[in-house]
Amino acid sequence: MKETIEVYTGESVTIEHLEALPGGGARFELTTEDGRKWHVDVTRDGATEIVTSWRDGVLADLEEPEWLGDVASRLARG
Repeated sequence: MKETIEVYTGESVTIEHLEALPGGGARFELTTEDGRKWHVDVTRDGATEIVTSWRDGVLADLEEPEWLGDVASRLARG
């Protein structure tokens, strides 16, 4: 199920749960309207690890977005 939220920078971010991780936590796909996309692992306590990122459908080494910590905390709370 996808959910779109507006983060404090004003960007819209679409969040999709991809899978549960062994040992707890989950992997999510985060997509912004400007064509950036990340697969992010979020632990139960809100720690994050960027697994893969894309820009306009092409693999890219994107920086961690400044709002990721806030989104991860929200996801960890469920």
